Amino acid sequence: MKHILIVDDDPFIQRLFDQFFRSKGFSTAIADNGLSAVLKMKAQVPDLIITDIVMAGMDGLTLIREVRKEYPLMPIIAISGGRRAMEVDYQPHAEKDGASRFLEKPIYLRDLLIAVQALLDGISPVRKEKP
Repeated sequence: MKHILIVDDDPFIQRLFDQFFRSKGFSTAIADNGLSAVLKMKAQVPDLIITDIVMAGMDGLTLIREVRKEYPLMPIIAISGGRRAMEVDYQPHAEKDGASRFLEKPIYLRDLLIAVQALLDGISPVRKEKP
């Protein structure tokens, strides 16, 4: 069973994604910011991360950079509604920092599932060897 770490500060999105992916046969963990996600990863390394960009504490861009240091091949889907809310386009920043895919809110669950399955079929998380 593939394990997905869902990182979002919106409780509605957390519940929606959690219920949806569990109904599709995945196991899930939820974090409400990047720091919480890093701590969850110490307990169980996910097969894939879905992270919001704009969050209090450690944001999604910082999380992506931190994950890339230890897991350079970890599939990461970055999501954001920032362009709507703040007229900021986070996609180029997320891609530069290492996001595997970027989806803008509102997100269609079918499109998210397609992205998750494509990434899981093509990449497995490999821990970078420490020197």
